[in-house]
Amino acid sequence: MFHLLYLLIMTRGIKIDSADGYLHMNDLPHNCIFNKVVTGCGGTTIALQNDEDYIIAVPTTELIINKIGRADAGVGIVKFHDGKSRKVYGLHGRYNIVVERDLLEYIATNDTKKIICTYDKLPKLCELVNPSRYKLLVDEYHRLLKDYSYRERAIDGVLDNFRRFKSFCFMSATPIQPLFKPSCLEDVEDVIAEWKHREKMKVKLLQTNKPYTMAANIIEKYFTNGYVTVNGIKSEEAYFFINSVTDIVAILEHCRLSNDDVRIICANNEENEKKLKGYKISSSLSESKRFNFITSKSFEGADYYSETGLCFVVSCASNKHTLASIDTDIP
Repeated sequence: MFHLLYLLIMTRGIKIDSADGYLHMNDLPHNCIFNKVVTGCGGTTIALQNDEDYIIAVPTTELIINKIGRADAGVGIVKFHDGKSRKVYGLHGRYNIVVERDLLEYIATNDTKKIICTYDKLPKLCELVNPSRYKLLVDEYHRLLKDYSYRERAIDGVLDNFRRFKSFCFMSATPIQPLFKPSCLEDVEDVIAEWKHREKMKVKLLQTNKPYTMAANIIEKYFTNGYVTVNGIKSEEAYFFINSVTDIVAILEHCRLSNDDVRIICANNEENEKKLKGYKISSSLSESKRFNFITSKSFEGADYYSETGLCFVVSCASNKHTLASIDTDIP
């Protein structure tokens, strides 16, 4: 009972009166865990666009590639909805003397500094810059718990350093439940966005003992009619979220799809190249195709733009890699 009362006292709401689904704020709330509630509402954009020096720590390389528009570490140009743009340094992958030189040059030549890095690079950044001059955004905060079993060192690097910054904000639309909050964050305030206008996500659950056959049947419907219709909405592009390259290939071969038909976003490594048997590995920056297959490399944080896209989350109980959590993965 005492624990529940404590959590209630430590939670604060922020009224969001937005009719377009975006956060219109000059800055994110400070020194808190921020539940933005709505995905794709521009929370990361606030930190990138304002005039504060920010370091943004994210869970995946693909998220950085998607934001800065380049596949390697370095300076990218991030464009915003109002037509303005900003130089942002993306830090991921292998760290070497050339990357360090370019990063220090970026810091020295830009008045407002925006650095976006993967979780594992945060300790190195703290050696190169004075953290007390930067605000820190830890994006996709729920991944700290979700990934800890296999990324312990990277996540500990975030939790060991976040209090060294001018301010910090752990942000997610699907935050860690209070019972499982890391002990080092127990005294950190929870802030929740209270949206006056909020479009509810619609999820249609279909249960089958042959999920990949059902996915293939959906693809056949697109081919037959050129589109599918769900709740009166016509879709000409399909986005399949499925965390198994092997199963993706099985669907592609069953439906006899070519590289012209598909975009496959997965880890670009020799193992996946061998599994794909000639199918091309793409990224979130690649041109959209009629059928887009996305693994957990890009489940969260990356933006996709489609006028008619429909999302299909394919989950198979017999394959642990494809299991999708209804409360975190699907939103």
